[in-house]
Amino acid sequence: MPARFILFCLVALAINLIPPSPIYARTTNDVIVKLTDPQHLATLTQMLRVQHISLIGDHTYLMRLPAGSSAEQFSRAAQRLSGVIYAVPDYERTLAYTPNDTLREQQWALGTIGAYEAWNITTGGSIVIAVIDTGIDAGHPELSGRILSGFNAITGNTDTTDDNGHGTAVAGLIAAAGDNGIGISGICWGCMILPVKACFRNGRCRDSSVISAIRWATDNGARIINLSLGGTINSPALQDAVRYATERGVLIIAASGNERTEGNGPSYPAAYPETVAVGATGYSDEVTSFSNTGPYLDLVAPGVDIVTTLPGSNYAIANGTSFASPLVAGAAALVMTVRPDLSSHDIRCILSISADDRGAPGHDDEYGYGRLNVFAAAQTAMTYGGCPLGAPNSTAQTNFDPFARVAPPADGRLYFPETGHTLGGGFRAYWERNGGLPIFGFPISEEFTEIGSDGRPVTVQYFERHRFEWRPEFAPPYNVLLSRMGDDLLRRQGRDWNTFERTGPQPGCLYFSETNQALCEPFLSYWQRNGLEFDGRSGKSYAESLALFGLPLSPPQLEETRPGTVVVVQWFERARFELHPDGRILLGLLGNELVGR
Repeated sequence: MPARFILFCLVALAINLIPPSPIYARTTNDVIVKLTDPQHLATLTQMLRVQHISLIGDHTYLMRLPAGSSAEQFSRAAQRLSGVIYAVPDYERTLAYTPNDTLREQQWALGTIGAYEAWNITTGGSIVIAVIDTGIDAGHPELSGRILSGFNAITGNTDTTDDNGHGTAVAGLIAAAGDNGIGISGICWGCMILPVKACFRNGRCRDSSVISAIRWATDNGARIINLSLGGTINSPALQDAVRYATERGVLIIAASGNERTEGNGPSYPAAYPETVAVGATGYSDEVTSFSNTGPYLDLVAPGVDIVTTLPGSNYAIANGTSFASPLVAGAAALVMTVRPDLSSHDIRCILSISADDRGAPGHDDEYGYGRLNVFAAAQTAMTYGGCPLGAPNSTAQTNFDPFARVAPPADGRLYFPETGHTLGGGFRAYWERNGGLPIFGFPISEEFTEIGSDGRPVTVQYFERHRFEWRPEFAPPYNVLLSRMGDDLLRRQGRDWNTFERTGPQPGCLYFSETNQALCEPFLSYWQRNGLEFDGRSGKSYAESLALFGLPLSPPQLEETRPGTVVVVQWFERARFELHPDGRILLGLLGNELVGR
């Protein structure tokens, strides 16, 4: 199992001033009035019993009202009078919440990502964030009282002492106590940190320890996992652990890596589609020279001169994507505090669509969806009703129902009166090329945008038996991806295919060692006759059939597929084969079942 490196670097202390913050308003007992002409002033003051008047601008006056008067009522009354351009209460404004921590002025990143404004909405609830790292100094005054009992994935005991400093630095950026008169402010003051030690004192982390740590954190209440670690080798074992967590609703935030000058290859686990990959930016929102980039990148956040905590009540300045990632983890926790009802996919979507777009418009390899904006994320969470956005900062089509029937189009798209839906473009070409009605069925939705299989907003369309995802970044036929409908529907039903009986190898059958299941007649012939079209040759290869249906997940078994209908079925990753009494083999209507139709 390859070793993995903690992405960690501390440099000399430097001081940076925080940019000015916006201000917020509350009502006073004064009113500001602008007139078309000063001659209207005497009439206005007599009618509305103004006590004192000050000229504050061109034909603009501050008017003091009698004690007990209502500025709101005065404004409404004045607005109806002739010659009044506007009349508004003299709002009293305050700076966005600024904590009194002594090193706050050195935390330049807080102003950039809108943390001060976000704290006017929430400073965080008791969201559990697992920091899988070198351990954490639970006695640090910034973290005392918010570090839970953790786990040492190296030794198997509960000793999570930080013998390196990296884990304590990460934890401080997430949850250092704000407004406590010392040190720094973390993003989520109310969060609870679950320390999981998986890395040695030298900063190396074995996959086995990281895998154990991810599973332990998932099973012990973590809603967010921060992984400020990575390496260039893709391990299916590590990805399995990541999937174990995400399938159970845990949001994983991972640093994109610091190897840009060493080839800029993908860093894992950040490059897995299940994680939120975070790169690092500097003072002017430029991507740093060390931050890995690529199509897997989701967000960027400040990662230069980041002041944070160290063991022994100490502080230092840190550089690296390791310290951009926890800023996003803390932001995710604030969003969860505002909307505890949302899924991890929803939280991920909110972080993406609320980011400040940088670089090329929309998602790009350098910035992902953009630079983290904590304030915008918290605001978005308050009104969030789903993820209809196809790109950051676009306008949501909240009244659009993609499953509602539509009228026949005039643009040449194929129309199906049976379901009242259309089919065109790349989806139509793919549908027609790879089986059409017998394989996919009729479309049951229009094209729309929702969270894809990798947790990112994509264009999708549902069919009776399937769901297409549009992936223009890939060459055909991979520009359309098929959802794991069989696996998805089993999970929706509360069934785990890992508990199904395993057939093992069977004579005359096709055996799949990955799931320990055999595919026998009559399903075998159907599987072999159908598949995606890759090579332009007649017939279907093993790879083409596997691409369409996926691996078998169950043996043949009797099931009631609809009330009163009992047939022999076999489940696959992307399909369900059904043997009907008349001898026909049909594919289950998994798309209909998944959307409740």
